[in-house]
Amino acid sequence: MTARRMRLLGVGAVAAAGLVAGCSSADGPGAAAPIVDPFADCSVLTPDQITEALGASSLTPQHHPPVCVWHVARGEAQSDVTFTAVRQQSLQQAWQRAEQDGYRLEHLTIVQDIFGTRTTATGFYLRSPTDPGDCAVSAASNGTTVTWRVRNHSHSAAPDPCAAALALIKLTVDLSP
Repeated sequence: MTARRMRLLGVGAVAAAGLVAGCSSADGPGAAAPIVDPFADCSVLTPDQITEALGASSLTPQHHPPVCVWHVARGEAQSDVTFTAVRQQSLQQAWQRAEQDGYRLEHLTIVQDIFGTRTTATGFYLRSPTDPGDCAVSAASNGTTVTWRVRNHSHSAAPDPCAAALALIKLTVDLSP
């Protein structure tokens, strides 16, 4: 079991405990339980997971929620990596917005075999029409549209920003059966 899945299971346990506590508290029935959102902060992946997925030599956080940004050194290449999560937005809505903003779009399917069961998630690449060093991948994860974007400072397609964004989205999207 991956550290991310263990963290999500822990988050689920905390949420369940909050619901039980909320139902049995002195505040009475109907008391609001805290909402736990695994995408609410910039710890959706650990710094080590991001560094390993990108083959980075350094990773420096730049901003905090709701938009998470890291500066990444990959050899001589410098990139900015961005993570966003939008609740209650379908992939179709995200696709339409990206299309209106002029991005080149391409469908993708993320496939993983878990406990002998093949699971899939749908998503898409967003490529800048003017910058080959800018690429994002969006996918659905438990009712949330998540996006990882990689922008090479050199505006060059090397190292491949789409491969980096795809590696991060594969670590983020929950494909458990």
